[in-house]
Amino acid sequence: MNGIGTNTIETNRLILRRMELSDAPFIFKNWASDEETTKFLDWNAHPSEEASLKYAEFKVNRYQNDFNFDWVIVLKDTHEVIGEIDAVNVNKIHKTISIGYVLSRKYWQQGYMTEALKGVIDYLFNLVGTDQITACHIPENPASGRVMEKAGMKYNATIKNYRINKVTGKRTDLIYYSIEK
Repeated sequence: MNGIGTNTIETNRLILRRMELSDAPFIFKNWASDEETTKFLDWNAHPSEEASLKYAEFKVNRYQNDFNFDWVIVLKDTHEVIGEIDAVNVNKIHKTISIGYVLSRKYWQQGYMTEALKGVIDYLFNLVGTDQITACHIPENPASGRVMEKAGMKYNATIKNYRINKVTGKRTDLIYYSIEK
């Protein structure tokens, strides 16, 4: 695999680029402070813009690693930062990468995340040289699975009772999708 890091990706309606510290107010306002948007994620909503700034600082510092692939999603027409998509796990030995993403609720069901995921899949296959990309979601968030399917990923497996749903406090499954080069 090629350790080329996070470079800009352009799609029809989006620019995927490195996160910047100046993105923190948009991160907070557009998704990180929203309990509805973050309820299916591994992390909780940010309580303040300062928390989003610390998050941005952490993410920006990770760009020094050439195998860090992490983009904010920006609308081309308005330049608004509306989400994030990143490689949450990179395995150089097995040439596999797992993807995670989040999008402002205001932009749900408009095809933006599918468009971003397709752009990232293309980047990771054709420039980074990974052989397989995976992503997962819990059953309570079927819309995330539909994004994966629309981006060309196929259902792979369900791991029963893998994690705790932070909303219900009960164990829930984890549903995996994958796509191979």
